[in-house]
Amino acid sequence: MPVRSHSSTPLRLHDERGLTLIELLVATLAGLIVSLAAFSILDTSLSQSARVADRVSADQRGRTAMEKIVLKLHSSCVAPETTPVEPGSEANKLLIVSQTGSEASFSKVRLHEIYLKEGELIDTSYLNTGAKPAPNWEFNKSSPESTQILLTGVTQSENAEKKLIPIFQYFKYEGSELSKTALIPPLKEKEAEETAAITVSFTTTPESGTADKRAGERSVNLADTVVLRFRPASLSGTNLPCA
Repeated sequence: MPVRSHSSTPLRLHDERGLTLIELLVATLAGLIVSLAAFSILDTSLSQSARVADRVSADQRGRTAMEKIVLKLHSSCVAPETTPVEPGSEANKLLIVSQTGSEASFSKVRLHEIYLKEGELIDTSYLNTGAKPAPNWEFNKSSPESTQILLTGVTQSENAEKKLIPIFQYFKYEGSELSKTALIPPLKEKEAEETAAITVSFTTTPESGTADKRAGERSVNLADTVVLRFRPASLSGTNLPCA
């Protein structure tokens, strides 16, 4: 019986080659690009969410402070023929007599000094001494009744020309219409008596931090106007303040 000869060369059953170095580098680079793209999208999404959250927070905080100021302005007619705005009111400081309640007139009223100091909008109130009747009250300015921080992270707003807008602007009647030109502060006694409208405007930044480089784009500008007298004072004296 013939003997079958076997080849001395072994059969190659399968290919045992792995990835080459170039293939490994290409695969790694592709994975890195995909990962960077995913992280970039995630970072952008988180940044946009934080920006929206900061603006909402700034808007809510600013509106709450604005409502408190407007409430005091709407509660400034505390007795007949009184002058709500006090002399000495400035661009960033409002002096106003205000009191809330159901009485037609008050024997005890408060002088509110609302002013901007180091980025904080502060309300300091002084109770009247009761030594003089309305409208000639005297206030105990040596001993404040209370001091409240209405809002932090406050700055003056800017107009289209990038000029700062006063937080408080005071307007009087010229003829039958409110003047479009604000009175020049600080207000003297006559100017305080003539003040018929007050504009309040300010910019508030997010509570998360005013020093953030992105705080400017996340800030909110707020403005409101309160009319204290709906008609100009008549020469006959029938339209006096708070009459």
